[in-house]
Amino acid sequence: MKTSTGVASSLLLRLDSRSPTPLHEQLFEGIRARILTGALAPGLRLPSSRQLATELDVARSTVLQAMDALTAEGYLVAQAGSCTRVAPELPILSGDRSREPGLPAAARVSISGRGPRLAASARALKSTPVGAPRLGAAPRAFRPGVPALDLFPTALWARTVSRVHVRASTGLLDGGDPSGQAPLREAIATHVSVSRGVRCSSEQVFITAGTQQAFDEVLRLALNPGDSVWVEDPGYPGARRAVLAAGGRPVPIPVDGDGLDVGAGLARAPRARVALVAPSHQYPLGVTLSLARRMALLQWAERTRSLIIEDDYDSEFRHRGRPFTALQGLDDAGCVVYVGTFSKSMFPGLRLGFLVVPPSLVDVFSVARAAASAPASTLEQAALAVFLAEGHFARHLRRMRAAYRERGEALLEALHADCSGVLMPRPCDTGMQVCASLAAPLSDLRVRDEAARLGVEVAALSDYFLGRRRESGLIFGFGGVRPDDMRAGTRTLARAVEAARLRPPQLKGRTR
Repeated sequence: MKTSTGVASSLLLRLDSRSPTPLHEQLFEGIRARILTGALAPGLRLPSSRQLATELDVARSTVLQAMDALTAEGYLVAQAGSCTRVAPELPILSGDRSREPGLPAAARVSISGRGPRLAASARALKSTPVGAPRLGAAPRAFRPGVPALDLFPTALWARTVSRVHVRASTGLLDGGDPSGQAPLREAIATHVSVSRGVRCSSEQVFITAGTQQAFDEVLRLALNPGDSVWVEDPGYPGARRAVLAAGGRPVPIPVDGDGLDVGAGLARAPRARVALVAPSHQYPLGVTLSLARRMALLQWAERTRSLIIEDDYDSEFRHRGRPFTALQGLDDAGCVVYVGTFSKSMFPGLRLGFLVVPPSLVDVFSVARAAASAPASTLEQAALAVFLAEGHFARHLRRMRAAYRERGEALLEALHADCSGVLMPRPCDTGMQVCASLAAPLSDLRVRDEAARLGVEVAALSDYFLGRRRESGLIFGFGGVRPDDMRAGTRTLARAVEAARLRPPQLKGRTR
C-alpha cells in the first residue's frame, strides 16, 4: 500500500456544538471517515492536538480523547516526538471485514470497498450542517428552495395528467425508453434551445429523477476513485455529497462577485477531472460567472480534457430581461454536461429533471442507461411533454418571473424596514432566494436557531462553506411567501436577531 510522508495542514472538519453527539465522538467519526475515503492517506502526519483544538475551537482534551480512540482502534499511530500519523496499514483496508462501518457484526456477505467508504462519508456529512433546513411539513417563511406552489396551475396539470392516462398506449404502460420518453426529450431540446441557448438534439437529452440523480450519474461515469472535483465554495451541499458518493475528492474553489475563481482552481487542482458549477445563478450567493471566467473555464476543460457539469437549477427566473445564455451554448469542444430540473419551475414532488450530454458521450450514457432502470414514471414524462408542447409551461414561467420579481422586491423592502443595519442583502435579479450579509459580531448560526424557535426558517451562509473560509450571513427563500406576508416574517426575524444578540456566547472549548 502506498503511504504518504506529507503533513495535513487542515482536516477540513466542522463540529456541531448543538448535536446530542459528544464533540469527541463527532471528531472521531469525522477523522475516521476521511481516512476511509482516502482523504487522509496512510502515513500522512496529522496536525498537533493543540493546532486541531485551535482550528476546531474545542478543548485540547476533546481532541486527545478522539485521537486516543482512533489510535486504539488502529486508525492512527503515535510516534516519538508527539507525532501522530495515519496508520500505514489499516484494518479496514486489509480485509478485516468484521470492522467495516455500516455492516452488522454477524454479516457474512462481502461488498466492494466503496460501500464502507460511502457509509463513512454519509455519517460524516450527517454530523456537518449542510445548509438549508430540511423539507418536511408545510413550508414556512423563508425556507430556501420552495417555489410559488400557490400559483401553480394545479387544475390544468391534473387535466393534462388525466388526459394522458386515458390515452396511454401499451408502450407507455410498458416502461418505455430508459433514456426517457422521446416526446419529452424532443420538447426539452426545443425548450432549452429557445430559452437557454443550449445547442443540442433530442438524442443528447436524458431524463432524470432530479438534479441529485443527474450529478450522481455523471460523476460515476466520469470519475475514478480519488479524482479531484472543483466545487463552489460556498456552494450547494448536494454537489459535495454527490462527489463523495461517487468516490471523488471535492476541492473547494472560492466564489466571489464574478463567480467561481478559475485561477484559484488552477492553483489548487489543475488536473481536476470535473468542475461542478452554477454559472448563470450561483447558489447561495446569487452571482453570475463572468464571461472572462466562462471562457477561461472552457479553455481549461478543453486543454485538460476535463468535464464541466453546469447546474442550471433556477436561472430561468431572471426577473428582468432575458436569462443569461447557458455555458453549454459557448462550448465548442464538447466538455459541458448541462443539468436542468423541473422541481423549481413546476413543483418539487414531480421529481423530473434532465441531462444534456455532449455528442461524444451519447453512446456511453445510452449504454449506462440500458443497464439501469428507467429514471421516472413514463406517464408523468408523457404528461410533462404535453404540458411543454402545448405552451402551458412557457406561460407558467412568464407568470412565475413576474411573481418572483414582485416577491423579491417585497422581501428587500421588508428587510430594509425591519433589519436595516443588521442585514445587508446582495442584489437579487434572478431566482427565488436572497443572500444577506450579517453584521459582525452576530453569528448566523445563532440567528438561524433563534428564528426557527420563533417559527421562521432561514439558512445560515456559513453552513455552505467547505474550506476554512467562512462568512456570516442568512439565505432567504421568498418563492413560497406571498408579498403581504413578508413583513410578518421579517418582524419575527428582527426579534430573532435581538435574541441572538442578547444570548451569551457558548464557552470556548466546552464539551458535552
